[in-house]
Amino acid sequence: MLEVLTPAPGTEALIAAVQNGADAVCIRFGGAGARGFTQSEFARAVRYCRVRGCRVYAELDTLVADSEMSAAADFVRSACEAGVDAVIAQDWGFLAAAKAVAPLLRAFAGERLGIHNAAGLEAAAQLGAARVMLPRELTLEDIAALARRSSVELGVTVQGALCSSWEGQCYMASINGRGSANRGDCPGLCREKYSLGGRMDDYPLSLKDTSGLDYIPELEAMGIACAAVGRGMKRPEQLAKLTEVCVKCARDSRKPTAGEKDELELILTGREGTDAYLRGAALEEDMLSLPGGPDRDAERAMGAVRRVYADTELRRVKVEFFALIQEGRPFRSGIQDENGNRAVWNGPEPMKAVGPELSRRSVEAELRRTSGTPYACENVNVMLGPGLMLPEGTLQQARRELIHALSAKRGEAPAMRTGRLPVPEGGKPPVDRPALIFEVMHAEQLTPELAALGPDYIYVPLPVLAAEPERLEPFTAARSAPVAVLPRIIRDAELRQTAQLLEKARSAGVTQALIGSLGHVALARMAGMDARGDYSLNVFNSYSMEIAARAGLLSATASFELTMEQIKQLSKPLDTEIIVYGRLPAMLTERCLIKTSAGRCACGTPSRMSDDFGGVYPVLREAVCRNAVYGPSKLFLGDRLEEARQAGARGLRLLFTNEGARECVEVAKSFLGESEYRPNGLTRGLYYRGVE
Repeated sequence: MLEVLTPAPGTEALIAAVQNGADAVCIRFGGAGARGFTQSEFARAVRYCRVRGCRVYAELDTLVADSEMSAAADFVRSACEAGVDAVIAQDWGFLAAAKAVAPLLRAFAGERLGIHNAAGLEAAAQLGAARVMLPRELTLEDIAALARRSSVELGVTVQGALCSSWEGQCYMASINGRGSANRGDCPGLCREKYSLGGRMDDYPLSLKDTSGLDYIPELEAMGIACAAVGRGMKRPEQLAKLTEVCVKCARDSRKPTAGEKDELELILTGREGTDAYLRGAALEEDMLSLPGGPDRDAERAMGAVRRVYADTELRRVKVEFFALIQEGRPFRSGIQDENGNRAVWNGPEPMKAVGPELSRRSVEAELRRTSGTPYACENVNVMLGPGLMLPEGTLQQARRELIHALSAKRGEAPAMRTGRLPVPEGGKPPVDRPALIFEVMHAEQLTPELAALGPDYIYVPLPVLAAEPERLEPFTAARSAPVAVLPRIIRDAELRQTAQLLEKARSAGVTQALIGSLGHVALARMAGMDARGDYSLNVFNSYSMEIAARAGLLSATASFELTMEQIKQLSKPLDTEIIVYGRLPAMLTERCLIKTSAGRCACGTPSRMSDDFGGVYPVLREAVCRNAVYGPSKLFLGDRLEEARQAGARGLRLLFTNEGARECVEVAKSFLGESEYRPNGLTRGLYYRGVE
């Protein structure tokens, strides 16, 4: 049966979800960069859910730095002690660490890990993930294909906020100094105004909510394990109603009724929905939504919803009672739930009736009075002798005591063994001369002048390599090793075309590929290429470094959200790259902003977006109709290369985006000490200020 999962950002939201039938809730535990419940609130929340038969998944919604990993391990131990059913990881390193600390605790891979193809599912399974939450950009066809091949459970968001960027690939907040989405601190910059295509008061990144309740029967038929609802919603009343409708649809394997849709439309006023991603129609339909809020009718509806979950108890746990009332023996009663938990209560010996005697019906009726509790009485077994009575209030006391004892037993956390956090092994020492790497975006940037500067590696987008392999000749003549840059996102439906391009690149002498997802390692190997890890792997700690090494990568790019000191502290079992120049990526969007800007398909024509503070963000095509948005300022560390070397960098990467061929050469010369070039409005990135 399809599990309904609801986020619980606070106590009221948790109660709202549970009392409206959620099968599971996702809660956060404060610490290690995450925000949410305090430790004491966390333990009480878990017990509340356990008593009521609702599973609890504790999410650590952040990339975890090495200095935070000990606290993260404590988080796992606390989760085990409290009795959670699983932890959700948004960091490959934390996923591995969690499985090491608590091997028997289920761990789920969150959306931010960017698992979007079957190879990615297999990589997650090998690291111990029991479930993968799929990205919201996938179509029903994509999901069905993954479900047929997956060895792990799959979760799909059927109703909730849509990010403009693929999760895990949004760095908009961090490059603007306003937090980090990858650290669980998204300020919602995609909901702000931007100029695109000459429209100054526009919201080109503000998307409608994903709305896929109509597809619940199809998802169940595919074997999807979990339907997630309510992501990004802060009103408990909205979570309550959404959970209620989704639970009813999942139980009956149906779509919402017209009346349920009307109720949702009212209470979700200000949150328009779209199923364009699920239908594969994102490029054809308007998915944008203007900021709005609930109206008076919605507020009245929310008040009615609030009264229901605040004043009533959903009787969701099935129980049965027994009562033994026999002459000459103490009264004995018990309760048992559907999981086999039992409680017994012994009372006084029954007396000879001097008035009305006890009847089987009256005993049963009294024990069935479980309203106001989480329990629904399914059956009462009564063994009653003739002509007997009990002291007044005995049956009521028995029922209360039994329910209390059963709740205490259900709230107990099962014992689970936890261990120590393994210490990462040491890595490679700094080298005297790190490798110099040039990465280009366009064929026109691959000039003989750039080749003459002798980079150790030249990173080139795979489509460019396949289309114009002759552009590599000056670089190979200069002994620069070419590396094919794979798209960060490669759906299973795109694998055949990608494999064909890799074959062309391989025939041109390219033997290495730069990959941005663990699922792409296998693709590179099938093409006979070694793989290097890109920044989109979000290598933020020594544990993710170890994962990259075990995956067989030749190198890994340290997250540019780390400080130089944090990079220095990383264990480095493989070569580590640092981006030292270029416009840093702000986001990767499935929607074609270039088409939105031009009003027509114009993938080959770069566009740009600007904010109210004068920042200009280049928009470039990355793959198919996917767009990459880059930051307004250029990172420049040409005068701080020694610090990068001391931090352990074995590769220094210059990232050329929309620079012309001449500017590429001038920038490269400045890093070789042959030019005084400095970009206008340069930034040091996050290497010296970090993220919270």
